[in-house]
Amino acid sequence: MMCVKPVPRDLKERDAAPGKRESRLVKGGHSMNEKNMDLGRFGSFDLGATKPTARAFDRIEVRIEPNSLLGNFATAFINEAERKNPLTFDRVGLTASEVERYIYYLMTKRAQSIEGNSNEFRKLKVLWIPAYVQYCLRLVGKVTIYEEGLELLPIMEEESDLTFEEALLISDKIGAFHSDLQLVQDGMPRDPMGNVDVMSTALIAGYICARKEVHVAATYVCAFMGLKLQQEAAFQVLYRLRYDDLDYIASVLTTQKVV
Repeated sequence: MMCVKPVPRDLKERDAAPGKRESRLVKGGHSMNEKNMDLGRFGSFDLGATKPTARAFDRIEVRIEPNSLLGNFATAFINEAERKNPLTFDRVGLTASEVERYIYYLMTKRAQSIEGNSNEFRKLKVLWIPAYVQYCLRLVGKVTIYEEGLELLPIMEEESDLTFEEALLISDKIGAFHSDLQLVQDGMPRDPMGNVDVMSTALIAGYICARKEVHVAATYVCAFMGLKLQQEAAFQVLYRLRYDDLDYIASVLTTQKVV
């Protein structure tokens, strides 16, 4: 017959309530828990330190470089104008090429206004702008992220050669559909500041990449405006999140009738 050796009472108590071991007293009359808590009390000391501040700002230039999406949008805009009002469409003779050049002109004026190189707001007030284009223009602008020491600035190297008079003629054609399509007048943004989500995205290797998690609408604006990093080699390491590729976004924008 197997003989079971009785377990000492102090071991039974220890195994049944292991937490009691942590509360035993140590030298000085304090429990172990209290001693550990004492170490954390240094966190409340005023050691003369202030909140961290960023170093000198790094400027990230985000280049506006429209791509095939601009032409796709212009074609979709024309098709919708003809579908909604074929009589007006035949009368005004608006073409996809004109719409594409006109939107490029608006992008140029937006970039110039952000840089402080445009004083044509009074003239631009009369222009008719497709609502989605106005939405994109409004979200692109200067963004300062103080806690990271970053300044995001949109630029445009290849500017439109369209004159205001030429743009006004195209605007009048577009305005003929103001009752049929989503258009705004006096919609050219005046505030140079942009949206942090949009300005935190960029096209890198055919994909929309972002510095942080952003709203999906910001990725569509990035694709439409063709936002790219001017100093891609230096700053692309900051853009760690990858969203959809340009081809997929193109298919979405041209099938959702956002014109």
